[in-house]
Parts: sequence; structure tokens; C-alpha cells
Amino acid sequence: MKLSGIPATCLLIAALVPAPSFGLSLRQAQESLLNNNLDIVMAYQDYCKKSYEEAEAKATWYPSLDVVGNYNYFTEKNSIDIPSGFFAAGSPAREGSLGTNYRAEAGLDLSYPLTTALVNIYNVRYRRLGLRTKDAQTAGLKNQLSFRLGALYFAWALSYSQVEVHQTLVQQLTDLAAQARNLATGGLASSTKVLDALARLANEQADLVTAQNQSDSLRFELVNFTQCRDSALLPENYSFGLDSAAAASLDTVNLNTARPELAATDLFISQQAALSDIMGGQKYPNLVASVGYRYANPGLKMGGSDFMGYGQAALQLKWSTTSLFGWSGPSNQQKQTSYQIEIAKYQKQQMIDSWNNAIKNAKLQVTRAMRQHDAAQAALTAAEAVVADAKNGLAAGTITQTDYLNAITARARADLSVRQAAFMKNMAILQLYFAAGRELKF
Repeated sequence: MKLSGIPATCLLIAALVPAPSFGLSLRQAQESLLNNNLDIVMAYQDYCKKSYEEAEAKATWYPSLDVVGNYNYFTEKNSIDIPSGFFAAGSPAREGSLGTNYRAEAGLDLSYPLTTALVNIYNVRYRRLGLRTKDAQTAGLKNQLSFRLGALYFAWALSYSQVEVHQTLVQQLTDLAAQARNLATGGLASSTKVLDALARLANEQADLVTAQNQSDSLRFELVNFTQCRDSALLPENYSFGLDSAAAASLDTVNLNTARPELAATDLFISQQAALSDIMGGQKYPNLVASVGYRYANPGLKMGGSDFMGYGQAALQLKWSTTSLFGWSGPSNQQKQTSYQIEIAKYQKQQMIDSWNNAIKNAKLQVTRAMRQHDAAQAALTAAEAVVADAKNGLAAGTITQTDYLNAITARARADLSVRQAAFMKNMAILQLYFAAGRELKF
């Protein structure tokens, strides 16, 4: 039978072939995480926003160029009263009008706030420090997300390796159960051995389903966390080992005082100091210098009626009522800022103490995990030797099938212990490097 020109046999074979699986390395998962995580995307957007805030603050350093123009009409002209005897003794008093009934002018003014310019220096510094603080915070965020990724990936790899161990044991128990059934059918074995093999197989199949569910759950969690495509992903074997210096002595691993979280705190303290300087500048008057050019009618000639051009220069002192009568406002704000700085210093010390304690604990965990791994590996080697000997004994008839079942089950348990110990070692090293403030690059 054919379907659309394709043999049905080929369709059946294609249906039985499992969907292709793709290995997902920890490095690939990290790249996907750092490119797609919305927290990082928002951090970059905030960084761009702050960069424009800095550019806006720098713009205040430049003078202001204003185009001015006005026209006024008056119902009366300017007038002048000349008292009697002004020109000569006995001359009569006179009164006369001057100029026109309107005034029109246009011009350019170039002004610069001298006092405010000094305050703007602190404003630009405040914005620049905010930009650097955000950069440090983003670096810290990346490291925190990478730490979470490493822990999740190691847990997923462990659960998948447990599935592999259970699958191997299920296959072995399935073969032994079939052999026992054949022997019982031929009268060479009791039904008790068959039931024992089937019971062990059923228990192991239940453990396999549990392990598969856990592995699938962790895989889905990893896919959602990293935003990578889910195409029957498989973890790759990744050993997170110590560097050569740390392997020689864990005492070489200490807190990185330049880690992003501490750097961000130092920058925040400097930013608050700049804010205090900005507030201090609000207490003083503002001196504005300006130069300009005017083209007006009437000009500077008294009684003139023609347009004329002329230049002007001025110094203007402005002292707002807020600065004059509300002197305590900026002072109180400065005091608040000083307390905020002190709080940030205490918070920094708390972080340092917490990470130093985490480093000490992680070093102990690394030592224990490595010892546990060595012990588990030795136990697996011994269990494999027992299985090899038991297989020969079963063939020679010197041991029972139950003894062999016990041997292969013990080897599976020893294999699981080795994989669990490897997971604990990876996690301990990951915790140590994260607590020490090292950049996590997989």
C-alpha cells in the first residue's frame, strides 16, 4: 500500500524514529540567558536613559542664546519740563514732547549663569556616577543570573544522568526477568524467582518515571529561564573544576573587593556626595552675565525717532526667596544625604561580612564534596567488580539470580552516588566563586 506515492512501510518506520535531540551546553544556555533575559534588557534600557540624562546635564554648561523682540505703543510721547531761568536768567519755562508714540526693538542676548555653572559641574558628576552605578549593577545582575543558571543546569544534568542510570537498570532487569520466565517455563526455575525479578523491575520502572518527570520539569524551567528553544534538549557533561591556584590551596580564593555589588555601592556613595554639593549650591544667589545687541527705535538718542543699533552688557544677581528665607531646606536635605551615605557604608560592610562567611562555608563544602566524590568513585569501582564476579558466578551456577540482582542494583545505586557527588562538587565550586565575586563565565 502506498500513500501519496510514499510506501506505508517507510511512514511506519519514520513514526517509530524518535525526534532528534540537541545538546545544550552551559555556555550556550548562558549566552541565551544574557541575550534574552528581560531584567537585563530593562537594565540596558535604563542605562541608555541615564546616558541621555548625562547629556542633558552637560548641555547646561553652554551659554544661552536668546532672540528678543518687542513693540510697544503709548498714548503719550515722552515729555520734558524745562524750568524758567534754565538757559538764561529770565528765560521762560518750557514743556515739550520727545520721540515717538511707540518703541520697537529686536536683538540677540548671550547669557551665562556663573554661579549655576558651578552647581552644574556637580550635576553632571551626579549623572555620570549614576550611569556608572547602573553599569556596575547590571554586571552584578548578570553574575547573579549566571549563578542561578549554573545551579539549575547542574540540577538538570544530574536528573538526566539519573534517568540514564535507571534506564540501564530497567533494561538489565527486563532481560533477567525474561530469562527467569524462560527458565520457569522449562521447569528449571521456580515462579518465585520470576515474581522477584518482576517486582524489582516494577519498582525500578516507577523510579525511572519519577526521575523522568523531575528531569522534564527542570528542563522546562531551564528553557523558560534562558528563553532558548525547546527541541528535546539534552544536557552536556560539564565539570566545573577549580583553577590551578585554587586547586593547590583554597586559601587563594578570597573576596574580590572590586566585585560589581561593592563597586555599585561605592559609586552610590560618591553620587550622594555629589547630590549634597548640588543641594549646597541652592543656598547661594545666582550671578548671570550677559551681552547683547539691540536694533531699536527710538534708540539711545534722547528724542530720536530713527532706528539705531547698539550693544549692551550686564551682570544680574538673582537670589530667590527659597534661598533667602528657606536656607534650612537645602541644609536639611544635605543632612539627610549624609545619613544615607552612612547607611550605604553599613550596608556595604554587611555585604562584605556575609560574603566572607559564604566563602568560608563554600570552602568547607568544596572539601567535603571532593572527598565524597572520591569515596563514591571508589564504591562504584568496587560495585562494578562485584557485578563482574557475580555474572561469572551466575553462569557457573555458584550464586543465585537473586544475588546477581542485588549486585546490579548495588552498582546502579553506586553510580547514582557518584553522579550526586559530582553535582555537589560543581555546586560547591559555583557557590565559592560566586561568593568570592568572580565573574561566572561557563
